[in-house]
Amino acid sequence: MLATSDFDLPKSNDFSSAKEGSFKDAVLWDSFKKGNELALSILYKKHVQRLYDYGMHTCRDHDMVFDCLQELFLRLWSKRETVSNIDSVKPYLFKSFRRLLIHQIIEKRRLSLRVEEAAFEFTPSIESTLIEDELKAEQNKKLKACIQSLTKGQREVIYLKFFNELTYPEIAEITEMQVDSVYNLVSKTIELLRKKLQITKPLIPLS
Repeated sequence: MLATSDFDLPKSNDFSSAKEGSFKDAVLWDSFKKGNELALSILYKKHVQRLYDYGMHTCRDHDMVFDCLQELFLRLWSKRETVSNIDSVKPYLFKSFRRLLIHQIIEKRRLSLRVEEAAFEFTPSIESTLIEDELKAEQNKKLKACIQSLTKGQREVIYLKFFNELTYPEIAEITEMQVDSVYNLVSKTIELLRKKLQITKPLIPLS
């Protein structure tokens, strides 16, 4: 779990009597844009763990990841009156966070890296749904080695698709790729893993 305190925003009364998980992102986003501080705080709490995990897979620097998370939501609050109306909040947060984090990575390393060259470290979990129904326990080590042998782009789309349950259009928006390109990359990556692991049935459903 994220070893930090909750995002520190002042609270209003509009959502104070309801459970945080009971509100849809679109409702919270609309309320936040109208100046409701608690709505943004709830969005933070709903998405911070997945964003943090994504950031740690990207650079493994807790301080940098947390600083970028704080900056992302503080920027959103400061620009709430002009921020875009969006249909899907989660991919918007991932895309915005990714840009902030990659910028910080580039600044830290003092290199003129392109976005796709930013390091994306991926450490699969034994308990992850990627493998729990398809592989026996003794195959876990081999799967980890196979995933680590993938390209940075392949590891990223696998993480976004199967560990964060994002759709292909959402992944395309985050990674700034075409939807068809994302689908083909995921499909080819799954096929590659299947062949390396000598699995005859599909490793992961692509629907």
